[in-house]
Amino acid sequence: MIEENKQKQEIRSNLLQFREKKILIYGTGVIAKRIITCISDFNIVGVIDGLHFGGEVAGIPVRLWDEIKSGEVDVILIAALQRNYKDIYSRIIDRCLAYGIRIYSERGEDLISYYGHNPSFFDDAKYYRKNEKELKQLIEQYDAISFDLFDTLVMRKVLEPTDVFDIVEQQARKRGILLPQFKILRREAELQAGGSDIYHIYERLGNQTGLTEEEKEAVLEIELACEKSVLVPRIKMVEMLEYAQSLGKRTNIISDMYLNAGILDGLLNEMGIRGYDKIYVSCDYGVSKGSGLFEEYLKDVKGLKCLHIGDNRGSDLQAPLKYGIDSYGIKSAYDMLKISNFRYILPWISNYNEKSLLGLILSKLFNNPYALYGTAGIIQIDNFEMLSTLFAAPAAVMFMLELFTFLQENPGYEKVVFSARDGYLFDKLYKEIKEKSVDKKKMLDSVYLLASRKLCLRTAMGIDMRVLTENITGKKPEAVLVDILGVPKDKLKPFDLEKHQDAIGYCLAHKEILDEKSKITRQRYMKYLLDCGLKLDGKYLFCDLVSKGTVQFALNYIFQEPLDGFYVYRLISGKPYPIKVTDAYQKEYAWLESPLIKHYFYLETVFTSAEPSVEDMGENNRPTFSIETRKKEEIAIIQREQNAIEDFFLDYYENLWIEGERLKRLPELLMGMYNEVEYIGECSCAKEIKLYDDMDGVYYKTVKE
Repeated sequence: MIEENKQKQEIRSNLLQFREKKILIYGTGVIAKRIITCISDFNIVGVIDGLHFGGEVAGIPVRLWDEIKSGEVDVILIAALQRNYKDIYSRIIDRCLAYGIRIYSERGEDLISYYGHNPSFFDDAKYYRKNEKELKQLIEQYDAISFDLFDTLVMRKVLEPTDVFDIVEQQARKRGILLPQFKILRREAELQAGGSDIYHIYERLGNQTGLTEEEKEAVLEIELACEKSVLVPRIKMVEMLEYAQSLGKRTNIISDMYLNAGILDGLLNEMGIRGYDKIYVSCDYGVSKGSGLFEEYLKDVKGLKCLHIGDNRGSDLQAPLKYGIDSYGIKSAYDMLKISNFRYILPWISNYNEKSLLGLILSKLFNNPYALYGTAGIIQIDNFEMLSTLFAAPAAVMFMLELFTFLQENPGYEKVVFSARDGYLFDKLYKEIKEKSVDKKKMLDSVYLLASRKLCLRTAMGIDMRVLTENITGKKPEAVLVDILGVPKDKLKPFDLEKHQDAIGYCLAHKEILDEKSKITRQRYMKYLLDCGLKLDGKYLFCDLVSKGTVQFALNYIFQEPLDGFYVYRLISGKPYPIKVTDAYQKEYAWLESPLIKHYFYLETVFTSAEPSVEDMGENNRPTFSIETRKKEEIAIIQREQNAIEDFFLDYYENLWIEGERLKRLPELLMGMYNEVEYIGECSCAKEIKLYDDMDGVYYKTVKE
């Protein structure tokens, strides 16, 4: 008793420096309970670890990382055995640095000072040298090759495995089965089942929640369907499996998992992963890799020289060695992110939807475990599909989701109008979602409207010449009349600096010509609008990418009811147009500092249509277009990028996204990394791509250095 009291006093003395701090305990075991008991009068805001998602420890609630907000915690105390400090520290250091949280041991030792910001630096450096040739040569030396399954042969399109449970909860709710905090309930049921299969887990879950037998079966069915929808093969590792098979090696799969071999065989078969000899699953044998599963495997490959390949340091690299099995490690996509130059994005992920968006990106970016070979951690982009997936697709997802939310919160519009040419892809995505909607009538119809600054200025100049002010500054007067306003050269009056003073004065000297030109263009355009199904007295939401609002302002002279605008960002000039615009993005920056603004020429290039810009209305109310300045090869690349964005958006919206949580900073943070990647292969020219502005008559680089 005396010794115990002495130990408690020592712990309290070591931690007394944190008495006025907000403390989070990492760990839920005996050490955590001892610490909490010793400092129960301190401000302990919660307990957290990688195993438990709910409940409490010594009266302190268990928290999820997703719940922890910046400023809520000052100090994390690692309540674990000293040999586990480094692994835990590596897991949490990035978020702690981002949130200003210091990390200490149970003895009060400053672990950030001890380990530094990257405790795995040397291990990371070694991984950059790993390549598939090395693994092939290794496979050739062994008789039996076993592969871990999850994060090795296959991976999920979510950031963490338990993120699937968030999808299950939403899908169950759609079927009328309400399971709030399903992730916590499902995780606890799994822990209570003690390594049993999913059917036993659901027996536990049913007892916890009071689900009927029918409801339990329905939720189980939903979970299996969700698992299937988020799984993708890691193609390079499947090739390694097939390579081993081609050499006549014994090939097996060994997994710690609650889905039994029958379920996994079916999932793998659908992904084209076949031909392995047997799959060994912990729930079928009642033992994990660390407690005997490799021993079961050895019964079937007795006497053979064995190699195991996997991603987990403990269960895939260290555990096999106890049984005389050599091991080879690759990294999961999540771990590859943490050793790349994109690692600092991770701490800012604020909710499930951002996690799943990042997870979907990683399933493509790091599907190949050797994607960082020879890079020192700098991400390389070698094809335009990946380029758009990494930068443009998240921005498109954000815009569309914010648009859907805005329309739900602001009823009363008759249609959604997407402005050419930046709205081309957005309109396509909108129409696809409407077509797939269970209740199509609840979604407004959309119109892709051919519009441009040139065309709309020509329709409005006969009503209000002020519409020109923001668009002709610095341009030669003759060029304004001919190139922008469409006045024939033979009708131009000589420009006299003293008489006309500036471009506006010169335009006013041609007022009769401009009025007549404007009247004809306006009448033709109004008929075009009617042909598009737009009533001139209707109420519409006008959508654009990034704009000052010139087109919307000019169109308001045609529509009897002013258009409301919905843009990714609105550019605010010295004299902003008197229009109503909602910016889709929840700004974290002043607009001039936003990466989406900094790189919007790139976004405009990717989202734009294959048509040239419309500039006028000809006879029979047919639009006339500017001369196409892009090469066929450039347009083909844009179409490839748009196809990739479309696939990405639909996959995310249909399989991963859940209602109720908005994307916040992730698309912007990703866009901010545009200059931080290395462009190779066909993307070597990415930074040299230019966007032609037919108003200014100049080319702009799509990337601002």
